[in-house]
Amino acid sequence: MTNIIIVIVVSLVLSLFFKIAKNSKPIEATDGVYTLCYSNHIKWGCMGLIIFAVVGLTALLFKSPIKDNGDLIAVLSMYGALFLFGLYFYIEFFTVKILVSDSGVTGTSGWRGRRTYAWEDIKEITYSPTSMWFKISSSKAPPLRVHALISGISVFQQLYIEKLPQEKWVKAQEKFSQDKRVNK
Repeated sequence: MTNIIIVIVVSLVLSLFFKIAKNSKPIEATDGVYTLCYSNHIKWGCMGLIIFAVVGLTALLFKSPIKDNGDLIAVLSMYGALFLFGLYFYIEFFTVKILVSDSGVTGTSGWRGRRTYAWEDIKEITYSPTSMWFKISSSKAPPLRVHALISGISVFQQLYIEKLPQEKWVKAQEKFSQDKRVNK
């Protein structure tokens, strides 16, 4: 029964994130550069889930206190896991920014630092339905991944369709259009 509840809750939260991301708009700078980042709803929604889990775990400790070292290790492990999830969410949702313009794509995050790709240097754009991201392959830099839930993904798509030859992006576009999670 618990597994069914978890699946339902996770499905509802992911559905909410997909809906929020689809309605999010990119931030356009005055010089024609679009800034793509995760929406505040997604950022704070994930952090809220972590806070909710920490509060819930703490409340459970009042109901069922720690009785031995095994309980202590289990509780500390759960707090540690929640900390790691929170750190992951922070790095992914608060530090990722994709800048898209007529000259190319620049991505920055806590994971990979800053990478810039001129349109003419891009070898191929692919889409992974499993991971829900576009991957930009370049002859001059390691790959850059752009998640489908990032705000303004349609601006990114419009620009790569406009700036790149069709053979470099057609497979990505086909796979993305078939992904029902982001195209409802």
